[in-house]
Amino acid sequence: MKVGKVGNRPRPPARCLPVCVCFPAQMNMRVSPVCVAETGDNFPGGMKCVTSGWGLTRHNAPDTPALLQQAALPLLTNDQCRRYWGNKISNLMICAGASGASSCMGDSGGPLVCQKAGAWTLVGIVSWGSGTCTPTMPGVYARVTELRAWMDQTIAAN
Repeated sequence: MKVGKVGNRPRPPARCLPVCVCFPAQMNMRVSPVCVAETGDNFPGGMKCVTSGWGLTRHNAPDTPALLQQAALPLLTNDQCRRYWGNKISNLMICAGASGASSCMGDSGGPLVCQKAGAWTLVGIVSWGSGTCTPTMPGVYARVTELRAWMDQTIAAN
């Protein structure tokens, strides 16, 4: 793919490192845009969402997959997530998984999307998790609702 536009990369909020690059893509049944969660949106624990990426399919896999992978995962509340990760979990984070599937190395920066009013909505950005991609441990994602104001400011400035 050819890069459509590259803007100045501003310093993101502390402990976050989203990268925004726009690629032109052919829209079809398998490729479509997603909405970006609003600051006030609520995505409750237990809600089924989907993450996707080209990361490893297990921590010791020799290579990344040739095809884009996806997994349906339930969201956890931050209190539920702290049972796994303790005080490492802040309000800038949202957790999903611990249900038989997990994001893994190479998935970082990828999407966690949930349906809101019939539209797929970006809720999280793959950040970190178990070093062995343990499917019984939740993955940790940057919480888009907490980043939305920064995203809007960044887009307006570019």
